[in-house]
Amino acid sequence: MKTIYEQSKEDYKKAQDLGLTEKNRWEDGIDHHPMSERLMRFIAEHDFNDYDDYFCWKVGGDGDNGESLMYEMDAFFEMIDKTKE
Repeated sequence: MKTIYEQSKEDYKKAQDLGLTEKNRWEDGIDHHPMSERLMRFIAEHDFNDYDDYFCWKVGGDGDNGESLMYEMDAFFEMIDKTKE
């Protein structure tokens, strides 16, 4: 059985092989994956309401930490979509 660490390394390699980690998502105007949007909004609400806004997530502006996180999650969710069996 693979560890989470081993699985995450494999996931990253798959995303890399599919060219998902090299996309210039902001410059190319690529929309976020719907699950990235959903998860980011949940994390931001949860952080704000239950963790005293520890991470101070911001979404919607160029260079916001939430936008950057969503670009990273986009590669993951797109990899999942493309490798479903």
